[in-house]
Amino acid sequence: MKLLNYFKKAQKEGWAIGQFNFTTDEQLKGIVAAAQKLNSPIILGTSEGESRFLGLEKIKALVDAFKEKSSVPIFLNLDHGQDLDYIKEAIKIGYDCVHFDGSNLSLEENIKLTKRIVKLVSKKSILVEGEVGIIGGSSQLHHQKAVIEKECLSSAFEAQRFVKETKANSLAVAIGNIHGVYQKMPKLDIERLKEIRQATDAILVLHGGSGLSQKEIKSAIKNGIVKININTELRLAWRENLEDILKKDKEEIKPYKILTPLSEKIQRVVEDKIKLFGSENKA
Repeated sequence: MKLLNYFKKAQKEGWAIGQFNFTTDEQLKGIVAAAQKLNSPIILGTSEGESRFLGLEKIKALVDAFKEKSSVPIFLNLDHGQDLDYIKEAIKIGYDCVHFDGSNLSLEENIKLTKRIVKLVSKKSILVEGEVGIIGGSSQLHHQKAVIEKECLSSAFEAQRFVKETKANSLAVAIGNIHGVYQKMPKLDIERLKEIRQATDAILVLHGGSGLSQKEIKSAIKNGIVKININTELRLAWRENLEDILKKDKEEIKPYKILTPLSEKIQRVVEDKIKLFGSENKA
């Protein structure tokens, strides 16, 4: 089944598909192992930074190798693409979907460039995710309170116009979500989400899923979110456990012995998210 079919199924049944970003092999192993164990479809994400580090061709080869041995559907997305030439490379190499982040542009320019990307994939089975509103923050641990400016939120009018004019398959919305994990996380504007949901039938995406409470996540899914992105929590789990392992055994130098437990920790984090999103046994 194609990714768009899973999106529509999730939209109809009231659950969400998780996108889990990775930079390292042990992260990838842990994410896929969780999906396998819980029989869940997953989206693997790589941002421009992550994919430039690994290389698009290497990422595609790694993911294809996991797909061949996997009994669950695995899809690959270019996350927060801003360079159109780079997005074209990802499309050419065979990513299943691409996210164009034009949120820092005017709505008109964002629509114009997103339309160009949609046109590029018109004869391919590749999905395009657009974005309206501004989702701030960064994928790291913050020790201060997250502050969201109301004017940064997506509006129902913008969402409706954007989807109608671009024909993008999915739309990342700003409803109080923010990248990163903060000491005090923001509250999602569920009323704004409801307005957007009424204005468009596009697949709605929640970036900045890390750190949000289970209650907030469940409310977002109930009111139309179909895809949720998780990155910071995986990075934190990777770093914290690596530091712990190195402190406990300062003499170990075998990478596979140091890194194997990291995959297991990543797997547990992803399993928790899959259960929360309701995608268990939906493959």
